[in-house]
Amino acid sequence: AAVSSVFKAAVPYYGGSIMNIWGAGSQSPFDLSSSIDCPMMFHFGQEDGNPSPDDQVKLDGELTRLGKPHEFFSYPEAGHAFMDHTGQRYNKEAAETSWPRTLDFFAQHLK
Repeated sequence: AAVSSVFKAAVPYYGGSIMNIWGAGSQSPFDLSSSIDCPMMFHFGQEDGNPSPDDQVKLDGELTRLGKPHEFFSYPEAGHAFMDHTGQRYNKEAAETSWPRTLDFFAQHLK
């Protein structure tokens, strides 16, 4: 959503490596926050190390400072990839809470 204006809304789950520069770029996804041009809803696990809870707070603060419309949800006892029902990190409560929120968010913003 930070590198293309085609998005009307975005819902990142987990947001790994948001503080690191990717590929041949010169800025991290966090550094590109000012370019976000759509409402966003984020879902994180409180037990996730990438991004860490501190990085989640930092991103929330930056988006707030920039006046970017966003919502943050952090799920207790959930780690990275908590939606992957085929893996050991699956967290049923986080998955079943976050998915309806995501669908409602898209229904609201993709009219």
